[in-house]
Amino acid sequence: MLKQATTTVLDFIDNRAVVRRLVLAFTLYMTWYGVHKAWIFAGTSTFDGLGTAAVIAAVLAPIAALQGFAFQSYTRSKAE
Repeated sequence: MLKQATTTVLDFIDNRAVVRRLVLAFTLYMTWYGVHKAWIFAGTSTFDGLGTAAVIAAVLAPIAALQGFAFQSYTRSKAE
């Protein structure tokens, strides 16, 4: 009985792509949060323009890479 219930739940999660959608949603939230904080930093930074841009790029580059990977993984999984 427990094995059947577990299998049913895991099939539901797999068929509905719950984990992939959660990863995508979290990545989108993280991107929004990073950009929001970057705008705040840009408005209050005491660095010159190039220094501010360098800090923002260093913080947002890994987020952008993760977002690209998450979107690519999500679209590949939908194609299967």
